[in-house]
Amino acid sequence: MMLKLWGILLVLFISSPSWAYLTSDWDVSMGLTSLQYDFARLESAKSLESSTTLEVNYSLNNPSINTAMTLSFMEITEAAGLQMPFTRIAVGARYYVLGVNGMRTVLDSRTQAKVWRSTPFVAMNFGLSNLAVDKLNASLLDVSLRGGVEIPMMSNLLLVGQVSVGTSLTSSSDEDSVSYQFMNLFAGLRFVGFE
Repeated sequence: MMLKLWGILLVLFISSPSWAYLTSDWDVSMGLTSLQYDFARLESAKSLESSTTLEVNYSLNNPSINTAMTLSFMEITEAAGLQMPFTRIAVGARYYVLGVNGMRTVLDSRTQAKVWRSTPFVAMNFGLSNLAVDKLNASLLDVSLRGGVEIPMMSNLLLVGQVSVGTSLTSSSDEDSVSYQFMNLFAGLRFVGFE
């Protein structure tokens, strides 16, 4: 079912009529992360807490269907004395409940306007992450769900707040089963160029 949904979204994004509406932008966020991990050599699960998590997203927006395809990079720059214990690159989709910000709207037969308003969104993405802790260096696939809101600060600049939760999907090996779950709280800026 999920694969069919991704296929439909992909077809909508690459169909010729949708190309005219595609725009792109990027956002940068800093935030807090709580990551809990477990593997066979540990007696119990451990956690990493970090207030220095950085995330950068590049979005390809399709305002006609209120969606964006995203490419995301996230890293925990420092936690528990470890430098870059967790990095992640992911692809996914966002759905804007009230429409994409900055979308052109025809007010009457001769007047166009851009609409800027607080816009909530929900998102899902699939990623490849690297966890480097306790003499373990594992690469795993994961999935995350997020919700957030964009608040206009000025034309073409939005304040973004979001919360996300995620979990690992795969283990690096059968002998040393690795798993993790994480939660992020981000605040950042989105730079928009809808011209």
